[in-house]
Amino acid sequence: MELAALLKAHGVKDIVISPGSRHYAFTRTFENDQYFRLHSVVDERSAAFFALGLTQATGEPTATICTSGTAALNYGSAIAEASAQKLPLIAITTDRLPDFLGQMEDQMIDQRELFDGFVRYTGNLRPISNDRDRWYCNRVINEGLVAAREGGPVHLNVPIESHSGVEFTVAQLPDVRVIARHRIESEEPDWAELAKRLEHKRVLVVWGQGARPSDHTIARLSAFTESFDAVVISDHLANLHIDRRIDNPLAFLRIPAAKHPELKPEIVISFGGNIVFKDELKGYLHASDHEHWRVDPDGAIADPFRTLTDVFQSGPQVFLERIVAARDASADPSYRRRMLEVANSIPAPSMEHGELAVIGALMRALPHDSSLHIANSAPIRMAQLHRIDPSIDVLCNRGVNGIDGCLSTAIGYAAATAKPTFVIIGDLTFFYDMNSLWIRDLPDNLRILLLNNGGGAVMHVPLPESYSATVAGRHVSAEHAMSARGWVESLGIDYSAAHTPDATAAGISWLTDLNEHGSRVLEVFSNKVADIAQLRAYHSTLAGGGVRPGAYIRIRRLGGRVLRRLGLR
Repeated sequence: MELAALLKAHGVKDIVISPGSRHYAFTRTFENDQYFRLHSVVDERSAAFFALGLTQATGEPTATICTSGTAALNYGSAIAEASAQKLPLIAITTDRLPDFLGQMEDQMIDQRELFDGFVRYTGNLRPISNDRDRWYCNRVINEGLVAAREGGPVHLNVPIESHSGVEFTVAQLPDVRVIARHRIESEEPDWAELAKRLEHKRVLVVWGQGARPSDHTIARLSAFTESFDAVVISDHLANLHIDRRIDNPLAFLRIPAAKHPELKPEIVISFGGNIVFKDELKGYLHASDHEHWRVDPDGAIADPFRTLTDVFQSGPQVFLERIVAARDASADPSYRRRMLEVANSIPAPSMEHGELAVIGALMRALPHDSSLHIANSAPIRMAQLHRIDPSIDVLCNRGVNGIDGCLSTAIGYAAATAKPTFVIIGDLTFFYDMNSLWIRDLPDNLRILLLNNGGGAVMHVPLPESYSATVAGRHVSAEHAMSARGWVESLGIDYSAAHTPDATAAGISWLTDLNEHGSRVLEVFSNKVADIAQLRAYHSTLAGGGVRPGAYIRIRRLGGRVLRRLGLR
């Protein structure tokens, strides 16, 4: 029923049906709703061209539906013609489950990419047995129908486990989520109506990774937060510095006060690329009644929170200018004020020796107008818990979130700029990409903080107690006792090491001293289990709503217990 309901919601009235049993349930569903105009054409090749004629006459999308196997192949000629004419032909092919491919089953060919090269979009659905299946099918069907309306054929392939014994007990089609895409450059949406949807709503603006926004964009964003009761949340990778911003989302989203129902947003508007706090934000928004509006020049139907309703194919500046222009009054900032009050109550993390403290020490010492590259895994998450000077640009390979190439990317950046370029990188990520230090003409504006805690802490600590620490260290977290000193010094790069808080403080001063030229590497040693224990204890402190007496003593005790459990103490 999801497919039929969405066809109706997107205004698809004409359905051309060829005979068969695999799509029996759809045929009955269409028959039982007076909205649809049904047309019966036996030959699938003729059916698809008949549908093409309907579209030519009405200017509206037309759907065809057929049974599985070679029946679907007969749509090919009409789809090719629809592609050339950019006509919205919707080819719905029912199928057997992909499990049976190559298993000598009847009426079974690979229908999944049958019209590749001719269609604007191919969507392969699946039987709905849980909420995730329903979300997936809803998104895929929406994406296909949006693409069809924008001009061209689309293909929706629908695997069906069994077409017999279907009961029809529902009197009408259900309400379904409809996703709309607004291509602002080609067709202006109704900005007044959109502004009305935002009125008296709690609005959360999520600003993702990207280059530093222009002053004009920031001014438009500020005007937006004045016109609507909106608050902005972003991490360091957004390079966004603006009042009315929650700049520590990884901590904020763990505080109980932030989870009060009256602080949950009713509309989420997202800009930019990836965010470090994606999983935390998903958990925060889960089960809340909200819409998601996505603003991006790519116009893609990306639905991370499973609540997408509107996509605006636009840059942020254009969207913000036009939505603000449609609103002639300022909003009561009660939602924004309460959110910022909670954000401003967050305690600072512990300053004990370890990754968390060292990262904070460097970020506080960074020279103005420098650049900071942060490698993936624990460093990028820990860095979000510390404030940073607004003059500093922050970068990370967060698109795919892999550890390979983090150092090479920073070196390439440093080679193209006169800015002092700092790198925060973990040991495994460094050793994975250590050959990059051998690049000819290594820039002399490169400074590297190497955090060496003897392996992949994020992978090591969560393992079950029954898993041998020795085996885990070898096969999962790549435990080691190596140092980068030999490799770094063999390349003629200045090197320093630190094992204690005092040595680390001196090392940070040495690393950030721009009076001396040349690349430098500071390697700070700590214990991986204690590092993650400190981070988790800080998270526990946040979950308790504030700093409790003796919290940091408990951090040390927790770290000791974990070390003993893993046989490392």
